[in-house]
Amino acid sequence: MAVRWIVALVARFAAALLLGRMEVAGRDRLPMGRPVLLVANHFNGFVDPLVLTAALGRLPRFVAKDDLRRIPVVGVVLRLVGVVFVRRRRDDTGAASGLTVGAANDGAFVECHRALVDGDTVAIFPEGTTHDRPRIDPLRTGAARIALGARAAGLTVVPVGLTFTDKIALRSSALVLVGEPIAVDGAIERGAGPDDAASVRALTDAIDAGLRAVSLDFPDVETALALEQAAHIALSDDDLPEPSLDARYRLARQLGRAAEPAQRVVRNELGRYASLLNGLHLTDADVIHPTSPSRLLRSALGTAVLVAVLGSLVAATVLVNIWPTLLVAAASLTVTTPVTKGTVRVLVGLVSFPTAWFTAGALTADGLSRISLVALTAAVGALAAIWLVERAMALTHLLLRWRAQRERISTVDLALEVRANVVAAARSAVRTVEA
Repeated sequence: MAVRWIVALVARFAAALLLGRMEVAGRDRLPMGRPVLLVANHFNGFVDPLVLTAALGRLPRFVAKDDLRRIPVVGVVLRLVGVVFVRRRRDDTGAASGLTVGAANDGAFVECHRALVDGDTVAIFPEGTTHDRPRIDPLRTGAARIALGARAAGLTVVPVGLTFTDKIALRSSALVLVGEPIAVDGAIERGAGPDDAASVRALTDAIDAGLRAVSLDFPDVETALALEQAAHIALSDDDLPEPSLDARYRLARQLGRAAEPAQRVVRNELGRYASLLNGLHLTDADVIHPTSPSRLLRSALGTAVLVAVLGSLVAATVLVNIWPTLLVAAASLTVTTPVTKGTVRVLVGLVSFPTAWFTAGALTADGLSRISLVALTAAVGALAAIWLVERAMALTHLLLRWRAQRERISTVDLALEVRANVVAAARSAVRTVEA
């Protein structure tokens, strides 16, 4: 348990380095004092379990593909932190031993059942693999079999949607949305177990519906991006220039359920607005929330205070943190697919940054406590450096946007008229869903 507690702390710190914003919605839906099986979508590789652990504040018993166990060192570490390995149907190692995939996984399922009976939390990605598609893939039956095997313990299945605004950019945002719990006894007739095919299928369908309710589920990337952007515009105004991720993606999912003609109107109006902004060299924020001199001054003063407070710490640790930063950046350039890029960044960062911190400690201090203090100082310095860089970039962006707004102030009214059409189209599309 001590190892899992430490890993949970590492996950929270790593998420703070990786993400500029992480929003957790629906946390109150997580049952307390009873076994829970978390089922989550799998859109972002190794980043998904990292973010899920950071959001929970504790490390669940993850169920992962058996391939990971064969990776040197990685397999040992994952087993040490409680990961349960299962084989997929496309894995063929079981055929050589004369076992079917189901039979080979019986031991893994029993391990999950024991953990749940003991009141632990087990987490599984029921799609079976990670991918870049903006929709839920057909679910495997493993989650349902685990749930049915542990139903006597009063198990609750909880769907969790993981949504990332940008899987490629560093310091992007993530939404962790906890869905409505699925009581196994309420979804499946009493007495049915993991060998009852009809019950397994019915519970898998219930999990599928719950997971789609909290995750992106669009036919293609273009539709996902367009409807999410339309939702952001419809919810933003001068009083709330940056709506919550929960509200934004909830509206985007509603738009995705609208009839095709209504969606087409939204996308057409959005296209008109985007073309106008591009031609006028403005952004949506310029139109609804222009930068004022007082806002610019507050940002400059805030940045100056942050530099005064954290500047010396960043300067003292920059040489320690620069080489793992460059290593992560170089490793990221070696991959092109978004889902793999996030995984590579996390894995390389989890190795290179602590190595740099403790190496610096070993070279400059004696004794475990002093070495650990140096490593902790370097870690805090890395986080402080990110804050300073972000504030400096934000200040520069504000200055540039303020200048652009001053030069193009006469075109804002035209942009507001076209923007209003986007908002009206989005609201009209939502009404067709509610009706």
